[in-house]
Amino acid sequence: MLTCCDLPCPDPMFLRALVLTCAMASGLWSAPRLVSPWDAVLEQEPLRPRCGPPRHTLDDDSLHRFDVLKYEPRLQFDLDRQTLWGQIEITLRADQIPLGCIDLRLTASLTVDSVWASDDYIATFSRNGLDSLQIMLVPPLAMGDTLRVGVAYHGSPAIVDAWGGFRWGQSAGWQPQIAFSNGDGLDLNPPPANFTWFPCHAALGDKVLWECWFRAPANRVVSSCGVRVDTVHHADSTITWHYRLDQPVSTYLLYVAVSDYVIMVQRESGPRIENYVYPSRQAQAQSHFSNVPAVLDGFAARFGPYPFDRFGYAMTRIGDMEHATCVSHDDGCVESGHAWDWLLFHEMSHQWWGDWVTCGEWADLWLNEGFGTYCEALGKEILYGYDSYIGYITLKIFPDARSANDSYSIYDPDYYWGDTVYGKGAAVMHMLRMLLGDSAFFQAWREFGQEHAFSTAVTAQWQAKLEQHYGESLDWFFQPWVYGTRYPQYFVTYGAMPWYPVIIEQRQSWATLFRMPVDLRAYYPSGDSLTVQVWVEALRSQSWDIGSLFHPFLPLDSIILDPDGKILKTVGYDGGLIPVGPSRPDLPREFRLSRIYPNPFNPFATIDFELPKPSPVCLRVFNLLGEELFRRDVGTLTAGRHALHWDGSRDASGLYLFRLETPYASAITKAILLK
Repeated sequence: MLTCCDLPCPDPMFLRALVLTCAMASGLWSAPRLVSPWDAVLEQEPLRPRCGPPRHTLDDDSLHRFDVLKYEPRLQFDLDRQTLWGQIEITLRADQIPLGCIDLRLTASLTVDSVWASDDYIATFSRNGLDSLQIMLVPPLAMGDTLRVGVAYHGSPAIVDAWGGFRWGQSAGWQPQIAFSNGDGLDLNPPPANFTWFPCHAALGDKVLWECWFRAPANRVVSSCGVRVDTVHHADSTITWHYRLDQPVSTYLLYVAVSDYVIMVQRESGPRIENYVYPSRQAQAQSHFSNVPAVLDGFAARFGPYPFDRFGYAMTRIGDMEHATCVSHDDGCVESGHAWDWLLFHEMSHQWWGDWVTCGEWADLWLNEGFGTYCEALGKEILYGYDSYIGYITLKIFPDARSANDSYSIYDPDYYWGDTVYGKGAAVMHMLRMLLGDSAFFQAWREFGQEHAFSTAVTAQWQAKLEQHYGESLDWFFQPWVYGTRYPQYFVTYGAMPWYPVIIEQRQSWATLFRMPVDLRAYYPSGDSLTVQVWVEALRSQSWDIGSLFHPFLPLDSIILDPDGKILKTVGYDGGLIPVGPSRPDLPREFRLSRIYPNPFNPFATIDFELPKPSPVCLRVFNLLGEELFRRDVGTLTAGRHALHWDGSRDASGLYLFRLETPYASAITKAILLK
């Protein structure tokens, strides 16, 4: 069945006559534009030049052969009646064919009152299809020409997703009344959800400018994207809040929030940082957001200058979402301390990776979310150093990646919002950093941003940029890690004497095998150690002579694979040929939990311990009420001295009990977390 948008365009003069005749005969075309208080107080402004490089060509969807340049909504919100009304003007260009039909998306729960177009164009509308709005133009817009169309509408936005879209909230305890939007829906496919409150075309590559005038009761504050240009007070006890975003972003990154906010300014420039906070949470917010400026500057040093004119967070009932210049932040997270720093850093990093450079297709979402999750660890490094970074990688990101439902790849995943895309995507970023080294890795990342600034990028482009700095193809890495599934499960067998082999097996049950450079560290009776790197090929089993890798004559105590946590993996050992017992005074004679340091600690504690023989190890952490807060089954470790780390960033200051368990012994000690 053909719709009006599928039909070829006949002669323009014939269409103009036909529409005018039908309009006079039956009122087919739209009602007259509504007279509104907006017309009395708000002046139209000329369209500003579009920022950034030209947009990539959209896909071959015949309904969307146009480029939206700018959205300009003028809306009023009634939080008591949960309704909105007003108009939006959309500037667009016909970039592929003459345009006789503009197909937009708008929830069916909002009523369209009228449509109009600039210049001498006649605009009519229909609503054929679910959540659809078609604007017909007479004559068609010539290819390459620009047009401004307007839509007046009103109603209450429908709830279309458990997380995304537009929603209302009434006062509840410390939470004030609120209206707000989230630009993505977790259950929508494709995810963009802004069609629930304004008509839009939400292709990822259609980067747009934004200027809005939002009117709300005088006792409410409005937050949106961009810089706040001005506020206009009206006689009816309402205020119009005017924002403008001069950098183009994808439509799903646009938003509004209306509530009882206090605007807390952290700094005035470079960029301006301001947070929209409930009055009852000002004291908590002072502490909660205190690390934001330092990490923002740290990201800018690594990625390039902050790409927008403002940054901050707005408290909302549901979060978090990386709207351009202002993150919607879950209000339940705003508490004293830094338990939620990881979330703040994740969303902040999206201003570069997601907003500045957007994934070109939803299949490439890991370029947004894997990058963002990796930046949680990078934020720790900026504040506390490399040990904190690697602790977060090994204690948070690696376990999340291993626990993912990883029957699908991080590229074009079956589910966008899980640990495959987030945790494993972050693990891939860590491994790429370890592979290239800091200088080449961060230089590649900066160049990648500059080359795709205010545009989109896909996985193949990220690989190509890394290859420029690596010096050769990275197919051997990207094929299993990005386009394949899961991770290696290594098993290491070795003997004590130099003439014995060390055997590395990949014992994972799934088909994907991994080629990786792997560090092996040998420990000697003298207490010395030696680290070498071997290439473990995509084979089930591979072996080397211990003497050819390490010392050709000296016996060794133990071998550790990947001692510095460079690779997402599991590893098991069989070191049964290593003699242990009284004849080896250099090895521990008994199980011992040596110490926890530093003490007090914040946020990472290191637990040193000794094993007299290879043993499975489990670390458990309790509070003083005896409640178990953390459990980690480490796996089987070799005889010798070891260290584990615990991240207390999500826990409150206080005294904690650490219990280390083996099948034959256990020990407990205490340490103070002091924030």
